Amino acid sequence: MRGLVRLLQSIPFRVAVSLCLTAAVILLSLLPGYPAEDDAKLLLIVASVPSVLQNTMHLVLYALLALCWAAAFEPGQRPILWAAALVTALGILLESAQLLVPGRYASLWDIGLNSAGVLIGSLAAGSLARRYPLTSSVSDT
Repeated sequence: MRGLVRLLQSIPFRVAVSLCLTAAVILLSLLPGYPAEDDAKLLLIVASVPSVLQNTMHLVLYALLALCWAAAFEPGQRPILWAAALVTALGILLESAQLLVPGRYASLWDIGLNSAGVLIGSLAAGSLARRYPLTSSVSDT
């Protein structure tokens, strides 16, 4: 059990989790909006997701991103502020990049949903940080 706690509290592990989630969000954000019939089934499924669910995914994924990145930064270095800034900038960058993707478009509504998700994740990170402070290492005692 101590090994699992040590893993969860290690900054490299938290950064790796944050990077994996970030990669997934980038991939989902830059998929073409109108897939061709011969595209992979996953692309066809993602393209057919109803807009209500897509909007919910904006909130959830960006909240998780903010929460994960807040945990990935070294404690005591304003991790929640840095995470919120990083994830908000990512959301704006990805929305802008969608102008270059066939069948996609940039949306202020989506930027608002992303930002609301960042706010939710940041508030959750603050609450969890007060309740369960993260450290970069675990004592063996």
